[in-house]
Amino acid sequence: MSLHTTWRIGGPADFLVRAPTPDDVVAAVAWGRAQGLPVTVMGGGSNLLVGDGGIRGLVVLVRTPGERAEGLVSVEERGDHVLLRVGAPAPLSWVGRYACERGWGGMEWGVGLPGAIGGATVNNAGAHGTEQKDHLAGVVVLDDCGEIHEYPGAWLEPAYRYTRIKASARPRPFTVLAAVLRLPKRDRAELMRLADEHARYRRQTQPTGACAGSTFTNPPGDFAGRLLEEAGLKEYRVGGVAFSRKHSNFIVNSGGATAAHVRELIATAQERVWERFGVRLEPEIEEIGEP
Repeated sequence: MSLHTTWRIGGPADFLVRAPTPDDVVAAVAWGRAQGLPVTVMGGGSNLLVGDGGIRGLVVLVRTPGERAEGLVSVEERGDHVLLRVGAPAPLSWVGRYACERGWGGMEWGVGLPGAIGGATVNNAGAHGTEQKDHLAGVVVLDDCGEIHEYPGAWLEPAYRYTRIKASARPRPFTVLAAVLRLPKRDRAELMRLADEHARYRRQTQPTGACAGSTFTNPPGDFAGRLLEEAGLKEYRVGGVAFSRKHSNFIVNSGGATAAHVRELIATAQERVWERFGVRLEPEIEEIGEP
């Protein structure tokens, strides 16, 4: 699984299939269930820590083989806005730029971010003051009986880095197949400027290389990165992983890291921040697989 996560960490899966379209997702999940296998569905592999023992059963990678996904989008004109239907495997960053190039607002925050639309919808991803839920008109899901349903976005009960699907135990009862986005029509030049600005900001302030995104959610009224830095954890290392010099809330794998290293680093950070500030940092990272 280290080949399929942005952290480049994780042991072997028993079975693995890439599903580049919603139809492939349905077929893969159906095969896994017919074989009596637990099924783990993943998007772009960010915000995930896969255990060193790997994952039992079938892993379905819901992602395109490249960085473009024109065949996974359809558009419905609605006067001052559009409804953009996007398949779950579509790259989040590509969707953000695709919308900006056409003068549709609401997804510019996603430009430059890793991951796929399905994962962004499950996790209610966000940046720059906007979250996926803010423009989510609907969601298409596959249930654990193999039936496909379309629900309004509110069905997910989305909140900060939370949805009802994310909160459910794996194997999860629902798999996102597509998101329906309600995007207002705005000035194309301004949207492109914002998209480029967001991408440039990330290059300047966030690390590149093998990392998984933000390690902890921000506590109310504060920032996890500030607390970690004030607690002296910037560049603090355990084995092959360390908090980044650029941003203290990002853990970077410099090579040879294990999930055990990451868990130890997370636990140390939580303990130090609690001792100094009385704040309990909650992981944004999801742990899956065997230790």
